[in-house]
Amino acid sequence: MHCQLLLAICLGTASSLQPLQQRVRPPFSVKQRVRTPFSQPTMALQPLMQQIGRTTLGTAVAYKVAKGGHKRGSLNEDGAVAAFAVAAGAFSCSFRSGITLLCFYKTGSMLTKYGAAVKQKLEDDYVAGEGQRGAGQVLACSAIAVACAILRRVFVGTDGPLSLGVGELECLGNRLTLAFVAFFGCCAGDTYASELGILSKAPPRLVTKPWQMAKPGTNGGISALGTAASAAGGIAMGLCHGLFMFPLSLRDVAALAYVGLLAGAGGSLVDSLLGATVQASYFCSEKQKIVKRPTATTTHVSGLPILSNEMVNFVST
Repeated sequence: MHCQLLLAICLGTASSLQPLQQRVRPPFSVKQRVRTPFSQPTMALQPLMQQIGRTTLGTAVAYKVAKGGHKRGSLNEDGAVAAFAVAAGAFSCSFRSGITLLCFYKTGSMLTKYGAAVKQKLEDDYVAGEGQRGAGQVLACSAIAVACAILRRVFVGTDGPLSLGVGELECLGNRLTLAFVAFFGCCAGDTYASELGILSKAPPRLVTKPWQMAKPGTNGGISALGTAASAAGGIAMGLCHGLFMFPLSLRDVAALAYVGLLAGAGGSLVDSLLGATVQASYFCSEKQKIVKRPTATTTHVSGLPILSNEMVNFVST
């Protein structure tokens, strides 16, 4: 009996004694890498360096654009300063914001020169070439959009694709991006419609009285060519902003092009309504063309003398 009890105690003690390497677990394996604060290169400086590089390049491009415009005579001194400020601000936010701004001004300038011979006969204030723009004209067609880009950069962060999230920052970023595209889409729609619509062979019709034909150049006059051009201008701005986003997202390209289409066509329509109601148009019997200011040889055609052309553009956008 005592022998059996002693044998059981010995067996239990032997089974409880395991090899040291199985019972004791080392604090870390030889194969495991010990993490230290210096084990990986820090990436904290990368966004800062990217911002510095983008701002430097954007400032250089803005300076070249403003200087070139002033040298060609398309910008006066104040206009060149304003163009430099808005271009530098846009590029400092993101490359595609700056490229969209340049796309608007470049295409608008090209269309201004197109059909110069016809425009000189129909437009009283047409200047051969691009025409000299001041700070007011530059800011009216860019300041709000650049402000949206800056606000997005400050409050949301680096420019990126449209987000499907429902967070507060995601919604704010989407709204500011869409507002940026809509603004330039509206401006481009109005510019494209004005520069191409006046070349239409079919006479325009007053937007408030579509059954009534109007003289070419009449504020508030619309035509099929001008309407199509306004839609094309908005789409062009949306495509430009979407295609220069990396990595490319076809969903974003389609969404921004659609927003540009609505802004281009809608903004041009609002501009025409304002032009027909609160912007006066006069027909000069001596010059045989529409003029902006009344004289002894003019006849009132439409609109009240409340807003200037620049103010109409600002309000419509």
